[in-house]
Amino acid sequence: MGRDRRRYPRVGTTLAVSVEATGSRWHGKTVDLSPYGVKVTQPPTPLKLAPGSSVRLELSLPDSGTPLCLTASVVRTASDGIALNFVNPEAAHFERLKALVDSLLESLAGGAPPAGVSVKMTRERRKSARIDAALDISFEAEKPYDWNGKTINLSPYGVKVNLAASSIRPLEGTSVQLQLVAPEAPPPIAIKGMVWRREPKSTILLFVDLQREELERLKSLVESLAPA
Repeated sequence: MGRDRRRYPRVGTTLAVSVEATGSRWHGKTVDLSPYGVKVTQPPTPLKLAPGSSVRLELSLPDSGTPLCLTASVVRTASDGIALNFVNPEAAHFERLKALVDSLLESLAGGAPPAGVSVKMTRERRKSARIDAALDISFEAEKPYDWNGKTINLSPYGVKVNLAASSIRPLEGTSVQLQLVAPEAPPPIAIKGMVWRREPKSTILLFVDLQREELERLKSLVESLAPA
């Protein structure tokens, strides 16, 4: 999507994948996944692939469909895996990937993961309670959309806001800049976010690219709002 590629949250999950690169082919597992890319385990003899190298993948999803055949480019290699971006995936493949990742992200907020899928917590994203709270919040998006209102509930990794279907609101996948006002804790928390899901009377936003300080402030805020 060029500059419109969104920083979609990654989710840790272990799926079967077959990888072909530089004449080598191996069967491994995913480390984490988004609709735009994946990290896969290294082969028994680790490879050092140059950034931009082309890789072929056959990825099995738990939706009873056929495995996805994908082309990807290498972002980086490390001892814990090879990070890849998908290159021009078919629309149907992208939708299957997005549906799976969305369901896994929802399971981290307390829902049930898809049958037969093991969901791992990524290093920065841990399962956390979602607290009902009406806090002042605003966001700006590219159009631009400017909005001020109240939260419905909050976790350290996302927020639901009272943005109804009748409102002019950003599309799912749109990047936004959020300002969340914590009670008795100025200044506002400035966070990057993404529109994850639009519901009839609300919109759910996921926080992306969280820095350690931002994450700790959000965790402290959620803990302070939790019922005694």
